[in-house]
Amino acid sequence: MTTKILGIGGSLREGSATERALRLALEGAHAAGAETELLTPASLPLPLFDGTYTLESYPADERHAILTLLDATRGAHGLIFASPTYHNIVSGAVKNMLDFLELLKDDQPPRLEGKVVGLVAVQGGTSGTGNNTLTTMLLAARAMRAWVAPTMISIPASRAAFDEEGQPMDASFAQRLSALGAEVAHASALFAAHWFQEAR
Repeated sequence: MTTKILGIGGSLREGSATERALRLALEGAHAAGAETELLTPASLPLPLFDGTYTLESYPADERHAILTLLDATRGAHGLIFASPTYHNIVSGAVKNMLDFLELLKDDQPPRLEGKVVGLVAVQGGTSGTGNNTLTTMLLAARAMRAWVAPTMISIPASRAAFDEEGQPMDASFAQRLSALGAEVAHASALFAAHWFQEAR
């Protein structure tokens, strides 16, 4: 069985530092033998989550993006959440993506149960630590019954973290992101084997 890792995050701006960081983490998961997929707010224009918890409450023309997110999440054995840090917390666009995962509440298993989640926070400045952003995603992942990988990464001064071609300026944080992706891939494979055996 091939392990599948889904990256959720980035910003509404294509090629953002957060998206680039998430891609590096997914490259680490791929190098560890996993299939990977990336969904960003820019690539998946979701409506605002309205709190009704049913797909039918959204207009038909908005359901495709929602179903894309839900189906990708259902098919993933593990996920990596990555958010920019806005006002010292998770961005609204990423939070909206996570909110829509509540529509998996009636799945069996529900929500993110049996899946591993890795976390990445990215911030433009250096005044904060990114801990609030990581904590918000951590609490959301746990509320959805996921297992959170022990390695969590915060990247400060992100505007200077990549060159004009989008390559990391600091090899050390690129290595850390790759290691996080590999950690999520390996742990997800173990969890997937466990859940598969339990289902049998």
